Amino acid sequence: MAEQTLKRQHSVAVMGRPSTWAGSIIERCDLVLKKASAWAIVTLVAAMVISIWVSVFSRYVMGDAVAWGEQVAKYLMIWAAMIGSSLAIREGAHIAVTLLVDRLPRKVANSLATIAFTATAIFLLVATYYGTIWAMGASVQTDPVVGNMSLTIPYAAIPVGCGLMFIQLFLKLVGFLKHDGSDY
Repeated sequence: MAEQTLKRQHSVAVMGRPSTWAGSIIERCDLVLKKASAWAIVTLVAAMVISIWVSVFSRYVMGDAVAWGEQVAKYLMIWAAMIGSSLAIREGAHIAVTLLVDRLPRKVANSLATIAFTATAIFLLVATYYGTIWAMGASVQTDPVVGNMSLTIPYAAIPVGCGLMFIQLFLKLVGFLKHDGSDY
């Protein structure tokens, strides 16, 4: 089990040596996306901690709670979770039941993995499309607690997160096809 995890982490972290200029570009995009996502999550979680700290301080020390602290923390958590989900796809960290797949011949397992990649990609594209429509439709709605902020901002976490997950899934599929399904 530990060996499989190490193999999987190694294959995800390093997609292999670039054999073409396209492979090199894909690997660079993967690295840039990973770093940008990680920094975004760190920033969002730090802002969430500050927001919660301000709420607690104002309530228990100052005696008058700020109204926006809880709402801002919720919105930041949603954004961090959606961006974090894309990194989870990259690292293969989402929950998967592989009891049956592990017992199948490699060719059948690879075929099932390709079907799973395709189904997930379709879902993420649909979620990105409808999430965008939903977020744009929320532009007329505001949150009065957070300074009349447009609800497009928190709702945009869905299409942005699903779009990032789709990109990570695509990069993972490239690695899967490059390695002929081994180590996945």
